[in-house]
Amino acid sequence: MALVTLKAADGRTAMPAFSSANALAAWHPQARPVAVYAARAALSAVAEGAELLVLDPGSEVTFVVRRPAVWALAQQREWIPSYTDAALAAEMAEATAVFPAVRKLALLPGSGVAVLSGTGGTLTGGGAGPELQVLLHLEDGLDAPAVQDLVSGLQQAWSRNVLFGERVDSIEIKLRRAAH
Repeated sequence: MALVTLKAADGRTAMPAFSSANALAAWHPQARPVAVYAARAALSAVAEGAELLVLDPGSEVTFVVRRPAVWALAQQREWIPSYTDAALAAEMAEATAVFPAVRKLALLPGSGVAVLSGTGGTLTGGGAGPELQVLLHLEDGLDAPAVQDLVSGLQQAWSRNVLFGERVDSIEIKLRRAAH
């Protein structure tokens, strides 16, 4: 059986998955539905080299299951969103210890985490864009080259961290001045 894959806006391979036969028919009327468990859909995505599962593409709310969640589903393990992951936050904060200009670090949902209209709640996967926002509070007085060196050093440290590699799909970094 041939599996359909898509190209996500960022160039990664995505596999569509559908919550119902009606959702599949709305996307492609001639497609034949095949029912599978979520874990099997995730295993298929991994086997096809897809980093994302796109649930009900073309629907009013398209939900993206990102690489860490796809792997967790495939392995039938619990998945924790990166922005709520205490172990990840601790390791990322530990990496900032060698950068004294960093006064505080916070992990927040990124711009790619969908917000439910009207309720303000979040979908723990979501839409396009980064899933993790790292908010860095920096000491005053840093010039642009110092800030660039600091952010580059942190990105290098985080990218060498195994836990970060397993649990973070995409990241955006925001900088703020530390409160006195």
